[in-house]
This record gives sequence, structure tokens and C-alpha cells, in this order.
Amino acid sequence: METKTKLSSKWIYKYYKELEKYNIENHGLLIMQNGEVVFEEYAYPYSADMPHTLFSVTKSVVSTAAGFAIDEGLFSLDSKIIDFFPEYKPCKSMGWDNLTVRSVLTMNSNKEFTFLQDMTGNYVEMFMKAPFRKKGGFLYSNNDAHIVAALVQKLSGMSLVDYLMPRLFEPLGIEKPFWETNSIGECIGGTGCYLKLSDLAKICQCYADGGEYNGRRVIPENWTREATKIQVPFKDGEGYGYLFWIENGIFSMTGMFGQLISYIPKYNAVVASFNSCIDEGNNSRITRDILSKAFLEDSSEEWEEKLSSYLKERNKKIPVCTEKPNVPVGKNFYITPFSDVLAKFMFPQSLIPRSLTSSFAKRPKKNFNDVSFDLTDDIFTVKWKEENDTVIINCGLDGVPRMSECEIKGYPYKIWAYAFMKDGILNAVVKPLNTLSTQYMTFDFSNNSVKIQIKGTPSFPEFIKKNAGTVPLFGKYPRLKKVAMKFLDGVLVTTEMPVKYTSVK
Repeated sequence: METKTKLSSKWIYKYYKELEKYNIENHGLLIMQNGEVVFEEYAYPYSADMPHTLFSVTKSVVSTAAGFAIDEGLFSLDSKIIDFFPEYKPCKSMGWDNLTVRSVLTMNSNKEFTFLQDMTGNYVEMFMKAPFRKKGGFLYSNNDAHIVAALVQKLSGMSLVDYLMPRLFEPLGIEKPFWETNSIGECIGGTGCYLKLSDLAKICQCYADGGEYNGRRVIPENWTREATKIQVPFKDGEGYGYLFWIENGIFSMTGMFGQLISYIPKYNAVVASFNSCIDEGNNSRITRDILSKAFLEDSSEEWEEKLSSYLKERNKKIPVCTEKPNVPVGKNFYITPFSDVLAKFMFPQSLIPRSLTSSFAKRPKKNFNDVSFDLTDDIFTVKWKEENDTVIINCGLDGVPRMSECEIKGYPYKIWAYAFMKDGILNAVVKPLNTLSTQYMTFDFSNNSVKIQIKGTPSFPEFIKKNAGTVPLFGKYPRLKKVAMKFLDGVLVTTEMPVKYTSVK
């Protein structure tokens, strides 16, 4: 189906303004219609050529791998999971008889699961040992998606990335992506892939076109239909396919904190956005109710100019540091025992918040330490150790952010940062660009110590608080929700307290 291409700048402008109203930070927006890119913009310092963390958008990529595997005869939708992993001792249950590939593709394994589960170890072994829930049915789970990924990797004899390179990525012109792995080298199935917004738009369009791209068959046609069709109905036209979400004919790949790639059949359009937010409900609503109106009318010169002006001005001017910081250059600072215990209470202090490394697979388990500083007229540099990794952040003081690169637990990061003085305290704004995170850091230098405070956005505890209403257990036990909220308030306070370091020459 092909529709006339029209796109109203008025509603794109209103989309951006509505995001601002609800404190939703936009990193990128790409719109395709009739297979052509009709709008593409990125918020500085994010860009078109920058891979981005996807969170659960990864699941839909895993679904695509399953489609290839089924087409090639590696397994079928009715294959039993227990037959493929005899090396692991399963829990005793009759539930294994009904646990098929179809079950895990539709989040119906009925296995117990928590999103706080550590993914560091052997995820398949954990899945096999986990008990079955007494009450079955749909339960959104990283476990189920990972079993699909692990199955493809085991039967193909290669990593998920290598399996998908000749089948999906290369035909679509997608560079080999970074994909997080666990301790036994498996690509994680529930989360952990990093792709560009244009990559995801191509994948989504390929599904919409029955698996073809530039006239070439890429994804098996039957899979593109079945995966994006409701397999598990919810209500009022909503449901779940094979690791895709479906609502009133629109199929979507979605990820935590506002990653959303959707195909809208009515307009033959793909709408893809990387956002950073706590309130996922409003993020989806704004796309559905406001941005979709852009297809209903042509643009006008007035709104074109208004949108253009907004896009130029939305990136706030970076402050210039007019007061020279009193930075203790040439000294190393080490965390005090009390601060060490305090910071480890929930989340160890790190440049990257635990929830924003996409999965919980590989992360420092200790606080950062061995901190030192350097200073020139234009750059403030902070250096520290995160376990065995050295992190160096160069912060522009002259109104020009600087870019640094580092690797933490095998994860590569490009770090964009600037710093300024406020009320005698040195403030740094730090963005690890392939994550969603913005880290607001303060450095309070006094005597032979420095107090470092890091407040990251979005905050995982705040995200849990905002979305706790969707937890069925809280509806059944309201007092439990009250206790949980009080606990999370404590976590928010604890993780934002300054950590004190004492100097050693």
C-alpha cells in the first residue's frame, strides 16, 4: 500500500513541545513514509551515526533471528524447550510439556522471573532451575526472550550477532552492532543490542514490506506477518505477537525509558524515536495522539519556520566557566570507609548507572576509586578507577563540551562533558552518549578531601516508582506498595548522597 506523502511541521513541533512538558528528553526522531525518510533530526550531542542502547527493542531483533532459524529448520514453534538443553537440570514440573518455542516468543513460559535478576551468570541454567508460576499466562520477561536467543546460538553454533550479519544486518546495510554478552559469551536476548535509529527504521520497514528490502527478500515473508500479528490478545485490539507489541493494527518495537519504533499501516509510515523518560505511558501517548496527526495535513511555511527555529534553539547554550576552579592537581583521592559502605547500600557509585548499561550483565561491583584531577584554562579533567578500568573525563570550561572515550567492563563509551562553577562548587554535566544517561556531578573540594555527588537521569528507582501501579501484586496488597515506595524513597536519597574521598600524595 502506498499513500500520498504529506507531513505537517505543525504537529512535529507540537510533539516536541509536548515531550518537553512531560520532561521527556528526545535524542532522535526519524519518520519514513512509503519507504522514504521524510524527517530525521537528532538532539545535540546525539547524531545519526551514533548507535544507541535499545533495551527491549532488542527482543524484536531476537524475534527476527527466530524467524530465520525456523525457516532454516533449526527448530519449530512447537519444539519443546526442555529437549534442547539436556546439560542443565530442570526443575521438576509437568509444565515442561507445554513449554515450547511459541511459549517463550509470546511471554508464556509461565516461569518465575524478576527484572532485578542479575544476568552475569548462565541465564539458561537459571531459567531451567526456576520454578513454574502457579498462575500461568502472559508475563513480560527477559528470561523468555533470552531462551530464544540462546536456542538460536546453540543450534547455529555462532553468536547472535554473527548469525544475523549475513541474514539481516548486511542486506539492510547495517554495520555489525555491539551486543552485550553474559559470562559464558551469549548475546543477551532480552536487552543489550546497540543500533542506530535508521537501522531500526529499516528493520521495521522491512517487516512492513513483507520481508523485502530494495526488491530483495530478506526476512521470511510468513514470519513478518505472524510475528506482528496478535498471538496473545489483551483488550480492545491490543496484544502481543512474537516479541512485538500490537495495538489497533500498529506493530511496535519498544524499549525501557522511551525507545519506540512503530509501523502505522494507515499512513504506510515508520515512526522511530530514541527518548529518555520516566513516564513511558505519556511517551507512547504523545507519539500516538500528537505526532500521528502530522500525516493528516500538509505543512505550511509558517510552521516550517517555527519548527526550524525550535530545532536550532532547543539545544541550550553551554555555560562558560568564568571562575577558576580550585582543583587539587597532582593528588590522588581514595574513598573513605563510611562513604564506601554508604554508596554500596544499593548501587555502587559509577559513571554509568546500573540500569543504564542496558542489562545487568557486566558492571563494576565496587565503587569507583583512586580519583585524581587536572586543570588547564579550558578543560577540567577527572580520572578514576572502576575496578580494573581507568575512566578519564575531559570537561570543557569554555562553553565547548569535550569528548572522551573509555571502556568499562568491556563496554565502549563516548563521553561528552562540560563543567562550570556554581556557588563555589564545580559542576559537571556528563553524557555517555550510547546510553540514555545524563550524569550531573558536583565536586566540593575542601582541606585534603573531595565530596563527589552524582545524580543520574533517568533514575531507575524513580522509574520503578512511576510505573509501580502496573505491578499486579501492589493492587492486591496496597500496604506492600506503601512499604515498597518508602524503601525506594530511601534508595533515591542514599544513592544521591555525596561520597567523600581523602587525599594521599
